[in-house]
Amino acid sequence: MAESLSARPEARFALVAGIAGGLAAAAISVKGIFASASSTAAIGFIFVPLIFAAAAVPAGVWGLALGCVWLSLRGRQRYFPAVLAMAWVAALAAPAAIGWEVWRGFALERAVAGVKGMSAAQLEEAFEHSTWNRDRFFLGALAEEASASEALLDRIAQLPDPRLYEPMGSLWDVMGENRKGLAVMRLVAAHPNTGGATLERLATHPDETLARSARSALERRTKGASSR
Repeated sequence: MAESLSARPEARFALVAGIAGGLAAAAISVKGIFASASSTAAIGFIFVPLIFAAAAVPAGVWGLALGCVWLSLRGRQRYFPAVLAMAWVAALAAPAAIGWEVWRGFALERAVAGVKGMSAAQLEEAFEHSTWNRDRFFLGALAEEASASEALLDRIAQLPDPRLYEPMGSLWDVMGENRKGLAVMRLVAAHPNTGGATLERLATHPDETLARSARSALERRTKGASSR
């Protein structure tokens, strides 16, 4: 009779890794909720158990693979070569992927922090040549800077990336003053240097939230001009 998975020694690795992965994901999620200034951020608590479950499953699979590798190296279990090869791939791939994401996150943090205080010319240079010049968090940092020129803001507004119309959120420190997670295009619409033609174009966008922000900016300018 075949031995059940729960009775195998690898199961303990899967259980511990699954629980640890789920708890880590839940803790990170809660941290992100508390860091957000959005009025609806508290709704995220509803999804924390789902996040725990979603992270626990792949973490458990990784733990199972790690257990196979560990037990094989200790000579306590023998596996078919194909099974052991897949276990090695899975056991090594997860740390490699996490390492890559951590490196990328810190690099993006540095890039976003470097935008602070740039002149208009430096912002233009960053938009043209930075390694991150099409990353939405980096573009959001450019669009937040007071020195951003009308021309730069218009160029950002013309980018075709649909993600620039989506609300932003990150566990990394890449949001700057954008604690409400406004989309890049809404940051452009809210910038005082954004040109009238750019705002008029954004005011007709199908995204009603963005269009409303652009129309509000145009109305404020009209009232300001008429009061002078």
